[in-house]
Amino acid sequence: MVKNERSYRYAFLGLIAWVSICLLIAGWAELESGQVRMLSFAGLFGLIAAVGLSESLESQSRIRFTNLMASSTTDPLTGIRNRRFLDDEIERQLAQFRRQGTTVSLLMIDVDHFKLLNDNHGHLAGDKTLRNLAKLLDSTLRDMDLITRYGGEEFVAVLPCTDLHHAQLAGERIRSAIEQSRVHFENKEIKVTISVGITEATLVDTPNSFLDRADRALYVAKKSGRNRCCILRAEDTVSQISEIHQENEPVLANFS
Repeated sequence: MVKNERSYRYAFLGLIAWVSICLLIAGWAELESGQVRMLSFAGLFGLIAAVGLSESLESQSRIRFTNLMASSTTDPLTGIRNRRFLDDEIERQLAQFRRQGTTVSLLMIDVDHFKLLNDNHGHLAGDKTLRNLAKLLDSTLRDMDLITRYGGEEFVAVLPCTDLHHAQLAGERIRSAIEQSRVHFENKEIKVTISVGITEATLVDTPNSFLDRADRALYVAKKSGRNRCCILRAEDTVSQISEIHQENEPVLANFS
């Protein structure tokens, strides 16, 4: 429907331009009639108006397209980027890593016991918790980092130019900030914690393998008791990550 409407508009503009040119040519002819001269001025004015209207329509189309793209890559509940935007960004960051060697890390974040929160306080409380969490994540991370809603109560943060050690620091920083925060809903104070899976990209990673490794790290974090960060390197197995977590737990707990 929009495409047909645009076609009709451009056809109308083309007709105006054609008539205007004809009138302009007629006005330039060697005729003494003042009416013909008036036609030439009308033709010139019509041609200018057609060009201006065409540029205005193009500008409106660009604005509509930009708004449409923004809405299609934005999560309506939290206002942050969604899974579709995340997939494109990971692809872009991995390509840049392969070209320039600028590493990138992922944080896979899940709200602990979110179903229980919904059951006890209702879905409106759950929605407010997710909105507050998104704001807190966004304010805790750097401007260059990207926080997205992966789905449900899961979020993914993309950390450009960040190795595994600094990704651990970032993960623990946001885990601690959320643990200390509170959500106020209907005279109630709701406390939530998160589990975080952390991994760093390799040169052979695809977006799927990169996300899958972060997801497996998150799985271990939740199985190990929740409210903690776990890392998974490309060479580690899931059984090894548990040992890594146990070895690093005292250090992770003291990150600031």
